[in-house]
Amino acid sequence: MKNIRKEIFKIRSYEMDAQGKATVQTICNYLQEIAGLHAAALGVSVTDLIRNKMTWVLSRLHLIIDRYPEWNADVHVETWPSGAKGLYATRDFTISDAGNNVIGVATSSWMIVDLVKQKPIELPEFVHAIRLPDKKRAIDDPFKKLHGPKQVDFEKQFNVRRSDLDINQHVNNVNYIEWAIESTPIDIYRKKNLTELEISFRAESKYGDRIIAQSEVHEDNCLYKLTRLSDGRELAVVRTRWK
Repeated sequence: MKNIRKEIFKIRSYEMDAQGKATVQTICNYLQEIAGLHAAALGVSVTDLIRNKMTWVLSRLHLIIDRYPEWNADVHVETWPSGAKGLYATRDFTISDAGNNVIGVATSSWMIVDLVKQKPIELPEFVHAIRLPDKKRAIDDPFKKLHGPKQVDFEKQFNVRRSDLDINQHVNNVNYIEWAIESTPIDIYRKKNLTELEISFRAESKYGDRIIAQSEVHEDNCLYKLTRLSDGRELAVVRTRWK
């Protein structure tokens, strides 16, 4: 069906962590890739929109994952548009292993930004014209406001490199996730698995920016805030759960 897209990704050696399993960044890259492929098939890709001085911007992502696939495993990802209202269009995902066992689910919220005015716009009619499949949302998330840390337990700083940029000349969404996770205490990272991730993207970052990632640590979850040091602008807020 045209309004549902399926892709198979194979875990490469450079997509693994120290335990030989796919990283959460790898999984999020797959979600980003299949979303772009499906948008292109539907005629609403970033490239299509840029011709009309518009682009897609990811606003929210919520991922729940039970098991990370190992090296050389096939990962089956399915995606579909799940709603469109006001400024936001939602897209959902399922992640399965080669035996069609679901190992993860995700939902996301997207905006269209006017590149001339540099501000979000009401979803155009061509987005509303996309027929939604008769399929439940993978995660029934209303995307309520995500709150960042109230105290700082750990922090790290990063410089935005050229390799961090996407087609919009902003930092790629997955890099924000990577920076947040880097500010997780090493004991949590080594002893537990990241089972849930929520991120709210607040502002773009560009080449040359210096970013600080700050985290507040609890027993089974962490809260993060990414901030641009030059002006104190909050770029993203993240919540993770570990088991």
